[in-house]
Amino acid sequence: MSQMGDAGLSTSIVIPTFNAGRAFGTVLHRIMGQGRAPLEIVCADRGSTDGTRHIVTQFPLARFVEIAEPAGAPGWNRAMEEARGDLVVFLAQDAIPANGDWLSHLTAPFEDPSVGGVYGRQQAPLESDPLAAFRLGQRFCGGPHWRRNRVGDQVRHKSLPFFIDNAAVRRSVWRGIRFNEHLPIGADRVWARQLVLASCTVAYSPDALVIKEVHASLKSAYRLAVLTGYTDAHFGDEGGTLWPDSKQFVKRAAWYLLKGLAWGRIPYLAIEGVVQRYGYKLGTRLDRLGPTLRERIAPDIVSERRDPALDDLAA
Repeated sequence: MSQMGDAGLSTSIVIPTFNAGRAFGTVLHRIMGQGRAPLEIVCADRGSTDGTRHIVTQFPLARFVEIAEPAGAPGWNRAMEEARGDLVVFLAQDAIPANGDWLSHLTAPFEDPSVGGVYGRQQAPLESDPLAAFRLGQRFCGGPHWRRNRVGDQVRHKSLPFFIDNAAVRRSVWRGIRFNEHLPIGADRVWARQLVLASCTVAYSPDALVIKEVHASLKSAYRLAVLTGYTDAHFGDEGGTLWPDSKQFVKRAAWYLLKGLAWGRIPYLAIEGVVQRYGYKLGTRLDRLGPTLRERIAPDIVSERRDPALDDLAA
């Protein structure tokens, strides 16, 4: 298979933005330096009040599109409607392509007509928090693989770490299988599983690497856990839990921090584990609470609006 992708398929790059900051220019510069040029760069903005619009106007291929839909699946579907390419590549506003072949590697698997979606690898910067770096390393392996539906095979979310922060979608497939806008979280992974169940192929391209900073906090971990617990309880099926980490993550992370002499992060890891377990259980029982208390605990679910910080943490 050629590493340059199918030259006959046009590619749109979609970047959901909200107060992207000055560093956003670096992302756009890196995209413009790709060996494979995109048809367009669509910055789907949810009401930025900083200089995001001005930054976008400096790049000829980029266009600034204001959308009213909330972050998550509603915004992704809206952006898909705005984009014109045969392939639509999603990229987080703070994810920087690691090299000039990122786009070629991400789109190359689409030479196989059965491929409906491709996701790439994410890596934390060298100077980032060691726990965040380990978490991304656990989710994204170094070898490419393809996921197809086999007779009697159970397709679970944990086998498809398809995160929209660095992924590509075939438009013709999306027309038949859109992102589920009812899900408070995890609509990207649910979409990938639906593709496999529909006899399409989902590919992983580790060479399509982006560098992405993950800002972990106990508050974000708690909210992510609540939303995941709620989603699993109300929308779950044979795909299993949408929790992105393995059950053994804490043990492996503790050993990693010990070996790396990053002992100062071990107390945080322990507290984070407790917060996540409590938040997840609370999310599964959210309907038992009164509406006022439920809105205070999980306003994202009540208002059906999502926080972009949660998408960062889940990726």
